[in-house]
Amino acid sequence: MMTEATQHQIGLMQHALGINENRREPYRNYFLTSGGHSDNADLESLVAAGLMTSRAAPSFCADGDVVYHVTDAGREMVIAALPEPKKRTRYEEYLAADYGHSFAEWLGINVPKIEYGSWYPNDGKFRMVSHRAAGEWCNTQKEAKASYKKKLSASKEFREAV
Repeated sequence: MMTEATQHQIGLMQHALGINENRREPYRNYFLTSGGHSDNADLESLVAAGLMTSRAAPSFCADGDVVYHVTDAGREMVIAALPEPKKRTRYEEYLAADYGHSFAEWLGINVPKIEYGSWYPNDGKFRMVSHRAAGEWCNTQKEAKASYKKKLSASKEFREAV
């Protein structure tokens, strides 16, 4: 009985199980081939080694098709052959967190708030405000952002000068 398989054969069994380095839980266990498939020799050697089984394909498939299934021993081998999972990036952690806020807020960045003027003389105007700076009241959000950035830059220059 073969205890080692080539990388290609391991790849075939991983494909049959539907696993890869990002998806580590098998969700299927079959590999359907036709009679002249280029991987038949590798699949048959895996059957001989006890890492896969084979049977005739269901009747809705073409004559001569074969279905291969990975055995428990093969499953253990190919899962062990998967590379260690990569460390998640902070953005991937954010996506998995189901946090409900923006990425900047999840990182702890104090995002400026947009204020909407509803009283005279700022009725219908906008400004951006944070604990670091407050922009001027402007007619558009784009102008309000430019004003906020200008005030923020001036605030930063002032802090660095002190």
